[in-house]
Amino acid sequence: MATRYKSKAVSGATLLRLALLIALVVIFALWNPAFISGRNLYALMQSFALLGMVALGLSLTMIAGEFDLSVGSMVAVGGLLTLVAGGDSLVSGMGVALVFAVLVGGVNAIVISRFNVSSLVVTVGSMMALSGFAFWLAGGKVISTDDFDLGFALDDPVLVVFSARSLITLAAFALVGILMHYTLMGRDIRVAGSKRQVAAASGARVGRSLLIVFVLSAVAAALAGSMLAMSLASAAATTGGNLMLQAVSAAIVGGVALSGGSGTPAHVLLGSLILTVMNNGMSLIGMGATGILFANGLVLMGIVLLDGQLGAWMSERLTMLRAGHSA
Repeated sequence: MATRYKSKAVSGATLLRLALLIALVVIFALWNPAFISGRNLYALMQSFALLGMVALGLSLTMIAGEFDLSVGSMVAVGGLLTLVAGGDSLVSGMGVALVFAVLVGGVNAIVISRFNVSSLVVTVGSMMALSGFAFWLAGGKVISTDDFDLGFALDDPVLVVFSARSLITLAAFALVGILMHYTLMGRDIRVAGSKRQVAAASGARVGRSLLIVFVLSAVAAALAGSMLAMSLASAAATTGGNLMLQAVSAAIVGGVALSGGSGTPAHVLLGSLILTVMNNGMSLIGMGATGILFANGLVLMGIVLLDGQLGAWMSERLTMLRAGHSA
């Protein structure tokens, strides 16, 4: 019965987020018809490619009951390593950035699990170390490249509104969704976030789960930074300065609990799209950065306050409709 009720609640939460996303699209389209133009939707998906990738990786650590505060700095390092270490081959530079991210994520996970240190403390240290490394790599300037080919390939429109970069982000959501829903590792990650001691006692691979989520979080951030650097043909140490807060907001709006154990990649996808649509739409109608941040905060608080009650109400309505159709 508990499992059945949880499934219904998830359905209600999904409907709530879908309704909010559709309402935002309709409101902005009516306010300014340019919102639904191909050019603007393409720009919206380009923004989603960055935020969604970082939010996806970060959400995995949150589902496992931990937190990775270093993702913003990793975005900057990923972009800089791609250009600095790439030399004549940006693909090689991306490879260096991703290997570096695996090492950083692995070190974070080992320190957290082996020495039982709070992930907040560990990743604050990683964030500061990575930020210092980024400034050292940049040498106080913006790093640029004359190789525009990969950037053009990543940003060329696909079906008007997509690009290779946004499609890679969508593919990442699909792959992580398969991991979380159809593998034992996905189950272990979720159980580790909800009942850590019980999970360890029952044989769940808690240490391995933490290793995987922190490596994936670091790799996702580095990949996002690397693709952004290729797209812009430049990188700076200040890139991703407030991206961590946006990624956290996207995960929470998507229903990932700070206490761990709940949340799905599909919901994080919806949360990322909601924030991206909000930011894009409000910018299009002339709202400044301060107003956009204020609105993001209101939506975040509203989702948290209404999620349980409104989601449960929508679940009950959905159950009644299903019962009526089956009758």
